[in-house]
Amino acid sequence: MPEHAPSAPLGTAITPAPAKGPLLVAHLGGPKTGSSAIQAFCDHNRTALFRQHGILYPTLNPDRVPDGTPPDSPGDPNLELPHHGAVIMGMEPDAQDDYLDRAVDACRATNTPILLLSLEAPSLPAYADMVRRHTERTGLRAVAVCYVRRQDTWMEDAWKQWGLKYDQYPTPDDFARALMDRALDDVFFRAAVSVLEHTWLEEVWGFMDPADVVVRPYERFALQCGDVVADLLGLLGVGSIAHLPPPPATNLNTNHGFTPEAIKLLRTVRAMFDGVFDNGPYAMLHDALPRAAAAPFAHVGLLSPGMRATVLAHYAPHNRRLALRMPDAHDRGDGVLFREVPDPDAPWWPDRELTMQEVATMLMQCVQRQHVRIGALEERLEQLERRERKE
Repeated sequence: MPEHAPSAPLGTAITPAPAKGPLLVAHLGGPKTGSSAIQAFCDHNRTALFRQHGILYPTLNPDRVPDGTPPDSPGDPNLELPHHGAVIMGMEPDAQDDYLDRAVDACRATNTPILLLSLEAPSLPAYADMVRRHTERTGLRAVAVCYVRRQDTWMEDAWKQWGLKYDQYPTPDDFARALMDRALDDVFFRAAVSVLEHTWLEEVWGFMDPADVVVRPYERFALQCGDVVADLLGLLGVGSIAHLPPPPATNLNTNHGFTPEAIKLLRTVRAMFDGVFDNGPYAMLHDALPRAAAAPFAHVGLLSPGMRATVLAHYAPHNRRLALRMPDAHDRGDGVLFREVPDPDAPWWPDRELTMQEVATMLMQCVQRQHVRIGALEERLEQLERRERKE
């Protein structure tokens, strides 16, 4: 990356200046860095964020009022603004400008200090350019917030979400090797290479003032409460999100965790997946397995120890270049971007076929869990029938 001024300090809150108009905060979300969780949470709580915290987060569904409360003030985000993600990136520049102008007008009509947008890769450079064009045209200030993740953990997460659905990536090690070699045949994975090497951030810095680009490592010790949603909203002045309800889990915003055995079971039934973005079998298995088997998979390494070391060595120069652009006040001047390092004694699961006993045990766990649920439903139905006979 070329030399630039460092990005905004990691721990600094993003403070708007109401006299100068609303502040446009653009979350530029790389995949597998909590972007879907941020978008789902803000969408689900957009009314509370608007009314209680002065943050306008436009609706992802203009036909739905999430809390059953009709808008009661000008600029309420529930119904006034359209989807701002993929739709806005498909608009012509004039239509994008009109959309953002209406969002800014909604903020000004209600003295709302922050307009929050969020979009995930692979359109990040174009998204940043749209934000730059709008701020230059209107004179408003914009801040970009970006999260970056250590590449080995990113690959494990991404393989579970996408890679295992492809025959050419039978193991996490194969997937990691393809990413490092750029031996990919899908536009999404080519974009992932840009995210892993931080090259998309170079383009963002070219579009925006470096002082208005906040880059934060996606590491639990560095995030507020270890949670990316709390971290982003904390930067915007929301002291706690405990009073805001979490969104319902869906196949689009939930990355179900599993033991390695359950992940291997999913790998053996690739034919069940209806494309790389189909997470239905994940949800079905997560719902059917007892919680002990559906534990967060991130606690167990999927990459082999040798491949993990290879990945970290491969991306070390990229991480160092990015770290050197971080403020010295946050101890990145030594070129170390990620402070959390792999545990050399952490468990991992060597690639092997499931045994018949493992498969049978998981299937029986699923059957048993469903049997218990059916029994509970039958009991509840009998209670309702008895109550109805008494009445």
